[in-house]
Amino acid sequence: MEQIDDVLDMQDNGELVAPVLIVDDHSLLAGSLAMVLAAEGCAVRTLKATTVETLAAELEERAAALVLVRIQPGPRLTNALSLVSVAADAGGTVAVLSDSTHELLQAAAVNAGAAGLIGSSELLIDTVDEILAMVKGERLMSPERRRELTDLFVKHRVDRDNRFLPFESLSRREGEVLCLLMEGHSVAKIAESSFVSVGTVRTQVKAILRKLGVNSQAAAVALAYRSGWPDADPTLPVDLRLRTLD
Repeated sequence: MEQIDDVLDMQDNGELVAPVLIVDDHSLLAGSLAMVLAAEGCAVRTLKATTVETLAAELEERAAALVLVRIQPGPRLTNALSLVSVAADAGGTVAVLSDSTHELLQAAAVNAGAAGLIGSSELLIDTVDEILAMVKGERLMSPERRRELTDLFVKHRVDRDNRFLPFESLSRREGEVLCLLMEGHSVAKIAESSFVSVGTVRTQVKAILRKLGVNSQAAAVALAYRSGWPDADPTLPVDLRLRTLD
């Protein structure tokens, strides 16, 4: 369920400090940050957003000068980065909070429109200092660094698409056979467990080798493991599990 909390609207010398919106379903972190930022004179509110529609409606009703979106590697990354894009489109400055500061995660955040990434696993005071600097209009990263991360993101996506492209041509059955080969099953064992002839499986294996552009079952298995197939999710913006290949 979506939840919106007004933590505190404070004024400094009679002037309202730039409003900060924290978008995070991790209530403990969001609450702690909100209280500390409010004590520093920021007008802070938190939003437990599960959809881009929730965030868009909130920003349309009450704009924020700085939006902090918590993102984490994993299956929810795509939705979190969509929240970053919505916040960036609304016109304010956007930064992401994450326990991971991996370069590829930063690259995905920048690609979505974030001004930078703040490590939420660091000491809270360090996180607050970085946020306050952004409230004052200071840059979290240089234009040169942004270009580096943008280039890294593009290269990662191209490289990953190239790795997965050969596997997309496999039929469902060929994919199943390749998975069984990866588990160490022989052609005879696959035929027996599938209730088909050895010749049928050999034909399927030949099709796999041809489509993957390799000459042996061992090479096909090695390529599948090296590419992260079939475990990687191609819908994710970045695959941090395969970071050693980038």
